[in-house]
Amino acid sequence: MNMELTNQKRGLRLRIPRILPAAGKLRGWRAGLVLAFVPMAACGEHQVAHSESPGPSEEAVQFASREITLSGTLVLPARSERHPAVVLLHGSGPQGRDLFMARWFRDQGVAALAYDKRGVGESGGNFRAVPFMDLSNDGLAAIEYLKTRTDIDAKRIGVWGLSQGGWLGPLAASRSTDVAFVIAVSGPGVSPGEQMIVYYANELRAAGLTESDVREASALRRNIWNYLSSGAGYKEAKTELQQARAKRWYKQVKGQQDDLFGTLLTPAELSKPDHPGFRWYQQEMNYDPVPTLRAVRVPALFLFGDRDQLIPVAESVAAVQRVQAEDGRHEFTVREFPNDDHGMRLTTGEASGEIDPEYLKTIKEWLGTHIRNTP
Repeated sequence: MNMELTNQKRGLRLRIPRILPAAGKLRGWRAGLVLAFVPMAACGEHQVAHSESPGPSEEAVQFASREITLSGTLVLPARSERHPAVVLLHGSGPQGRDLFMARWFRDQGVAALAYDKRGVGESGGNFRAVPFMDLSNDGLAAIEYLKTRTDIDAKRIGVWGLSQGGWLGPLAASRSTDVAFVIAVSGPGVSPGEQMIVYYANELRAAGLTESDVREASALRRNIWNYLSSGAGYKEAKTELQQARAKRWYKQVKGQQDDLFGTLLTPAELSKPDHPGFRWYQQEMNYDPVPTLRAVRVPALFLFGDRDQLIPVAESVAAVQRVQAEDGRHEFTVREFPNDDHGMRLTTGEASGEIDPEYLKTIKEWLGTHIRNTP
């Protein structure tokens, strides 16, 4: 991935090309994993000022997540001290170690561990073989590794995640008291199924469909997916699909990634765990992030872009705020950035396509308040 870095008065400017797949290019059952095909990861380098302290170091590391060996890079700040640290969690799809964000955190005085996802780069295993929720355990294994190091402050290790990683970060914190903080970027506050229905609806809007057609198509998709998840209502689902073939929006919906009008599996076929969509419909689609948010008891920063077309931003912000209002013990900070997309890139003006410097500034200031100065 190409990246441009320039220093200007307004701050660091980063240009990252859009790499969302075109409509119809990702066919079939794994369409539920569109989230985070807009990674902020890249291979950019930062210039670091010379200092008498030991220079910033990057160390190749390996750690075990149960029987799987994962490989990554630990990026350390310059100062000789025990550093706070962050583990970088992946978005969906085959993602390698995110050295751009790791180096950015390093420049803020925070050590960062970026690793290759299971089955990607130098890591073993296969991320496609487990529900995405299980991948939070890999992040926790990375924290276990960091706790063994004398140059890391074991009490100040947190997680950062974009998109699907925005689900995984709070999930990791809900599962372990070893997680000291969470930074969730573009993390949906709804289930993966609802998130994907929003994604496909926005895709239809971009294709020029009317709002009434989008609502009708979305209702069909929700009904069919509910059948595929529960196995109840086969005849009704089959009838709905047949009737929809006469709709004016049929061609556009048929061309979308989830192959909605493909062969409808019978209840008997759905009960077999080896059918192609079992993991998505039976294990992933209905994951509810709200109980996870309720279980988070550490400082957490939730960041969204109001031009995000992949997730329902208003509903996601509201979900975090509702959980925070339920219990005053939650230390949540929520920020929505105007004109930013799913990857926190600006969508308007001269700087369109560049990472919003206000987004990076917000993380930096929040770290200073909640993490770096904590004993």
